[in-house]
Amino acid sequence: MLTYKEINALPDAWSTLARCREPVCIYGTGDAAQRILDIFELRGIDCAGIFASDGFVRDREFCGYKVNSLAGLESSIGRFTAVCAFGSALPEVMETVEQVSRRHRLLMPDLPVAGEELFAKKGLLERYEQYVRVRERFADEQSRAVLDEVLYYKLTGDISRLDRVFSDPAAEFRTLIAPREDDIYADLGAYNGDTCEQFAELCPDYLGIYAFEPDKRSYRKLVKRMEGFDNIVAVNACAWSCDGVLGFSQSAGRQSQITDSGDVTAARSLDNVLCGGECTVIKYDVEGAERQAIAGSADTIAKYRPRLAVSAYHRPYDILDLAEQILSIRSDYALYLRQPPYYPAWDTMIYAI
Repeated sequence: MLTYKEINALPDAWSTLARCREPVCIYGTGDAAQRILDIFELRGIDCAGIFASDGFVRDREFCGYKVNSLAGLESSIGRFTAVCAFGSALPEVMETVEQVSRRHRLLMPDLPVAGEELFAKKGLLERYEQYVRVRERFADEQSRAVLDEVLYYKLTGDISRLDRVFSDPAAEFRTLIAPREDDIYADLGAYNGDTCEQFAELCPDYLGIYAFEPDKRSYRKLVKRMEGFDNIVAVNACAWSCDGVLGFSQSAGRQSQITDSGDVTAARSLDNVLCGGECTVIKYDVEGAERQAIAGSADTIAKYRPRLAVSAYHRPYDILDLAEQILSIRSDYALYLRQPPYYPAWDTMIYAI
């Protein structure tokens, strides 16, 4: 368990970079690199260069910086601190990141997938009592270890301790959710139908599947993918706390999320779609709208106590806030926390059983 004193003594990633005495270089050239450059500017952190993996260097610039190879930067700068600006669950990419970390100090600051709020020491200390409460409610030591190590990473940007708590997400889903023949599955954030298909393969005698997907292109792929399956209700809408309309960025991926500047898109609550009917398993992966989607299924949760699989990484403190939200609806759930292999700590899942 992390004590208040230990958290207060830990260096946060941005402060470490601001005090760094060696050059700081960004590893990666995507949207995260742009966000990190913006934060650098706000916090007075100098960027000494940008590099990419050998296959992505080419002859190009990014935000006015020449994109170098690792060897090229080492030749011109020597020792430096690397700031990793991308995420991956691919073993070969994770190994490449680890190779860089063996040659240079490497930090991977926690960047929110949704919203602008950054994880901060002040925010964690203000939530310390909540951390203790949530930690006590997790049902096994593995969950408590995941909570401690993920929070340690999110504060420090140090990925080295995440390896201790990685586990196979497919195996965890099979073990904890344990699909069975009488299941009615609600997939909130069904994307292109891959997770619906996986559920149907695990549980071929399911009774029904409700698949929510607001992105138009992903929804079309979902419908096509599920053509050969029975008892599928596809809902082209955001999973939300009530029925209505929202702005939604139609970008067919992680960048698809609710935003004031997005296209006008339908929003539905699971409670209203089910009209009081039963649901036995609910998966939430709605790019930062988990709190609202859970609120929109609160009646179903309270009445039927479905098993839940909840993404808990899109916003800085989801790992704490969503756990308490679930328990506020049904205090008799057993909660489990699992972290699949991913740099940074993405795809973190809360299971309520």
